[in-house]
Amino acid sequence: MTQHVRQKEENMPHQKKRKRQQPGRFLSLLILIFIALLVFEGNLLINIFKKDSLTTQVNAQIDELLASTAGRTKDTETESETKAPAPAVTTEPPAQAETLPTTVSDALVPEQNIPIDDSYFSDAVFIGDSRMEGFRNQSGITQGTFLTGVGMNVTDIFTQKYIHLYNEQITVYQALYNTDYKKVYVMLGTNDLGEPDFNDFKENYRVCLGEIKKMLPDAIVYVISIAYVEEAKVEDTSYVNNKNITTANEKILELCEEQGYHYININEVLSDGNGALTEGATSDGVHMYDTYCKIWLEYLKDHYILEETPAESTTPEAETQTESQTESPAQPL
Repeated sequence: MTQHVRQKEENMPHQKKRKRQQPGRFLSLLILIFIALLVFEGNLLINIFKKDSLTTQVNAQIDELLASTAGRTKDTETESETKAPAPAVTTEPPAQAETLPTTVSDALVPEQNIPIDDSYFSDAVFIGDSRMEGFRNQSGITQGTFLTGVGMNVTDIFTQKYIHLYNEQITVYQALYNTDYKKVYVMLGTNDLGEPDFNDFKENYRVCLGEIKKMLPDAIVYVISIAYVEEAKVEDTSYVNNKNITTANEKILELCEEQGYHYININEVLSDGNGALTEGATSDGVHMYDTYCKIWLEYLKDHYILEETPAESTTPEAETQTESQTESPAQPL
C-alpha cells in the first residue's frame, strides 16, 4: 500500500504538469483557428473586392461598347440621310433611246449643249394632225400657235378647212396668210400611210412644204418624223404600222436633204429600241399620254439650230395640187 501511495504521489506531479499544458494547447488551437479564419476572411474580402473590381471593369467595357455602337449607328443614320432618296417608281415605262442604226444626215437637227425654253416658240407655228394636237394639249408647252386638225394629211391640206379661226373654218394656208412666223414645225404623214406609192407621198409633202415656205420665206422649217405606233393596240394595222412609218420617214428625210429643211427625229426618244413606240405610251396605239408628250417637248428643246442657213436647193415654185390616188383612211388621226 505504501508503495501504491508512492506511485500515486510520483504520478501526481506528472498529472499536474499535463493539466498545466492543456491551456497552452487550447490557446494555440484558438490562435490557429483565428489565423485560419483570418486567412479565410481575408481571401473572402479579397475575392469580394476582386469581384467588385471585375464587375466595375465589365460594366465600364459594356458602357464603352454601347457608346461606340450608338456612335456608329448615328453616323450611319446621318450618312443615310445625306444620300439622295431613291427615285420614285413610275407605273408607266420610260422611253428608250433608239438602238437601230443611227441615221447620218446634214438635215438632222443636232442636239445642243444648252436647251431652249418656251420663249423660243413664241414666234413659231405648229402644223399637224391629231397627234400634234395631242402634243399641244398634253406636253405642257406654253407658247406657240397651233394649226391642227383631226385627219390632216399632205394631200388635202390645201383644200380641207381644218382650222377654226375668226369664227369660221378655214384652211391651213388661209390661216398662214399675212403672218410672220419665224419657225415652222410640221408633223404630217400618219394619215398618209395608206399611200400605195411612197414616192407620191414624198412629192405631195414637197408641194405642201413648198407652199408654206413661199408664205414664210424667212422662217426656219422643222419637219418632225412620224412617231412610231404600238401595233398591238392599233385598230387597223394594214396601213398604220411601223414598217410603213419607217419607209415614210425615209422619204421625209430625203425631202429635207433635197430642199434644205431641218429633220427632227423624235423616235430617238419615243422608240422601244426595236422600231416601235415604247410599250404603254398610248391608249389606242397612236395618241400618246402626257408623259410621252413631255418627253417629245424636251427633245424639241434640246434639238434646234442656232441660225438659219441658206438651203442648198432653191425653194420650188408652187406646184399644182395633185389628187390623192387612194381613199382616205376610215378613221383619220
